This record gives sequence, structure tokens and C-alpha cells, in this order.
Amino acid sequence: DLPRPSISAEPGTVIPLGSHVTFVCRGPVGVQTFRLERETRSTYSESEEVSQVSPSESEARFRIDSLTEGNAGPYRCVYYRPPKWSEQSDYLELLVKGPWSPDLLWTPQ
Repeated sequence: DLPRPSISAEPGTVIPLGSHVTFVCRGPVGVQTFRLERETRSTYSESEEVSQVSPSESEARFRIDSLTEGNAGPYRCVYYRPPKWSEQSDYLELLVKGPWSPDLLWTPQ
């Protein structure tokens, strides 16, 4: 069986509105395609730009520029290593923080 992929987000999972985030999907070597999925399989991004990061691991990066509230929610990865697709990774929850949030540091002008 294929190992399950992992998913992480850089710089993190809590991102200010309008900033960017990069999802990193990792799997074994020999992966042909990584797919970043939303809650439903019908919403996804696919990348064949797979790089080998170690002798046993490969990854693909999915960058989202200028986040909106619509980008918030759960994401997961799946990959294709011929002849089949892997299981999905665990979900990663992306939070998009607006300027009205007390968690966001801002300086009055």
C-alpha cells in the first residue's frame, strides 16, 4: 500500500487577510502528481511540479496569493503514483484572519 501523504502550510495555518500561504504536500519518491483538495473532491489544484526533497520523499507546493475569507477551511493532499492514487492526508484547517480580529497586531495611523 502507498503511504499516506502529509500536508503543511507555510508560514502557518493562521494567515492575515490579503497575505499568501503555501501548502506543502509530501509523499514518497516516484509521485507523478500531487493534488490539493478542499472539502469536496470536486474542488482541487493539481501539480506535476514534484521535487524530490530527500532519498525517500517528494513534495509539491501550492501557493495561494492574496487570501480571502473564501480560502479558509479544510485542505488535504492526495497523490498519484502509477498505477494508483494514494489515500488522502489528514485535513489541515486554514484560518484567514481579518483586520477586525484582536489577534492581529496593527498600529493606528
